[in-house]
Amino acid sequence: MYLKTFRRSASVIALALAMPMAVTTTAQAQTVVNFLAEAADFVYAPVIEAFEAANPDIDIRYQQVPFEDLNAAIESRVGQGDSSIDVFAADTPRVPAFASRGYLPDEEANRERIEAAVPNPVDQEQVSWEGKIHAFPMWTSTQLLFYNRDLLEQAGIAEPTPTSPDDRLTWEELLDLAKQAQDAGAEWGFTFQQVDRYYQLQALYESAGAGPGLTGEGLLQPDLTNEGWVQTSAWYRDLYEDGIAPRGVSPNQTNDLFINGQVAFFYGGPWTFGRFEEAEGLNYGVTYVPYFEGGEPVTATGSWALAISPHAANPEAARRFVEFATLTPEGALATTESNPLPPVNAEAYEQWREKIAELTPKVGPAIDIITHELQNTAVGRPRTVGFVAFETVMNRVFSDLRNGAEVEPTLQAAEDQLRSQLARIR
Repeated sequence: MYLKTFRRSASVIALALAMPMAVTTTAQAQTVVNFLAEAADFVYAPVIEAFEAANPDIDIRYQQVPFEDLNAAIESRVGQGDSSIDVFAADTPRVPAFASRGYLPDEEANRERIEAAVPNPVDQEQVSWEGKIHAFPMWTSTQLLFYNRDLLEQAGIAEPTPTSPDDRLTWEELLDLAKQAQDAGAEWGFTFQQVDRYYQLQALYESAGAGPGLTGEGLLQPDLTNEGWVQTSAWYRDLYEDGIAPRGVSPNQTNDLFINGQVAFFYGGPWTFGRFEEAEGLNYGVTYVPYFEGGEPVTATGSWALAISPHAANPEAARRFVEFATLTPEGALATTESNPLPPVNAEAYEQWREKIAELTPKVGPAIDIITHELQNTAVGRPRTVGFVAFETVMNRVFSDLRNGAEVEPTLQAAEDQLRSQLARIR
């Protein structure tokens, strides 16, 4: 089965900030490549197995740490010159900061090969800093509007059948439908999958014409108090104040709300297909994500890349693995077997398209929506060395707004804090 149920690994490998040095084993004459990433081990298992089958002289040893701890692990190990990490997963908005600190090597010598395998300039940009490529792009992401067919039928709401991206709902229309679904018995009218996270919420502000929240040289000047940011933040706050969307849930809980039939409309990514397709009794469809009336359709994008540590004990073996997982169609496709994010490798994407189309017939033309959004509405997170500091503050801002904080004082306080923090980075 192509899409496996999302699950947590039974044995999560500890953070292990003091792992032993990478070594070459003598018994089997295998070169060890230590690979650090945030995903459960089953996510990377297919590509590791495929690579090792083709390269029996290399042993890939996977080390998993929680997403929240990955940056600290990279800072403390790669940043300190530790050779015990050969390969690590890099969240693409962090590439500028990592590259500027010397955690990522210059991969310009591989530009032609990367561009040939990954021709989309947006995907190339995600692994670049100051005009140079520093990592190998692996996945991308997009968003869809999921809806519960049964809850819509109960409310007498016609399905928002995706006949054309030009016919997508506005946010204003969607909230009217969400309220209608609640009046007919739905517990919640709508939820974002990644509540309180800039990754998914940036698109709201971009659609409204408010900008990403950063401006100036190097995108190191906060811009959170313009009219668009104030109005859009008020819209986000009111979702929860009016009881349309639920407070008190984390991104790890929102999938279950939709699976359990508690939410009429759900804004999420294609990585949910694994669980949604296997959820018994879930009758759902998908359509294009909404946009603000008078604005432009915008969707969040960006995902993970693979990087070779500049201090790798076994750089050549590490490079063979990274290139297999990103530049070859079979390797790139294997990275998606247990985690259905779109691969950026063009040949692998065409095969991925076919598999997703086969697995999601009941939800409609999901793959057509995904392809359109990736090519036409995708906007990545700001390319700045200050992104980590910015994202940390913004996620707290969204949490405060969701819990009822006043909009303008919250944005002003965040802007003041960021102005000080980003000035030090500058």
